[in-house]
Amino acid sequence: MDVEARLRKLESLHRTALSATVAAKANYFALADEPSSTPLAIERAKTLWQRLDARKRAIAVQLGEFEELDSTTA
Repeated sequence: MDVEARLRKLESLHRTALSATVAAKANYFALADEPSSTPLAIERAKTLWQRLDARKRAIAVQLGEFEELDSTTA
């Protein structure tokens, strides 16, 4: 896979992860604000949000490493 294709793939993955994280966070806050939400549902939503956020951050780290590597070889 060439450099540009790999960078585009990582950027796409990051955008997807960011979107999923934002949606999961909004869902968590909506559930937390809803009096009829069960503690288990709130905890599951929080766990999902945190898991997606960790994935998003991991992809961001990969992007940073990749861009750093690309700038030193260019």
